[in-house]
Amino acid sequence: MTRALDSNGDWTFGSGSNNYVTGLAEVSQNIKTRLQCFLGDCFFDTGAGVDWFNLLGSKQQLNLQLAIAAVILNTQFVTGGLQLSMSYDEITRKISIVYQVQTTYSQLSNSFQYDLSAFAA
Repeated sequence: MTRALDSNGDWTFGSGSNNYVTGLAEVSQNIKTRLQCFLGDCFFDTGAGVDWFNLLGSKQQLNLQLAIAAVILNTQFVTGGLQLSMSYDEITRKISIVYQVQTTYSQLSNSFQYDLSAFAA
């Protein structure tokens, strides 16, 4: 069980057990928040996250895809990967990630877009 996030990515409160997600919703939310983490940002786990600054927009697209796959596959309740694709728009600085994984619950297919324009180098 994981605390649910609202549309702004903030924890939800005030509704008791309705403020928590479980099952596939929990796995999906955990994958998304783990992918949004920059490598070295988490003080208690400096190895967590993706090295967005060095991998995004470089000629290392395979390394970026491998880093994203590693984060997804190392998420709790994910038991295997089935599919991963990504695309990056250098002008808008948005990355779109589509993945399909096997979890302890069932297969999970999801996609999301991450706006990195606020993190201009």
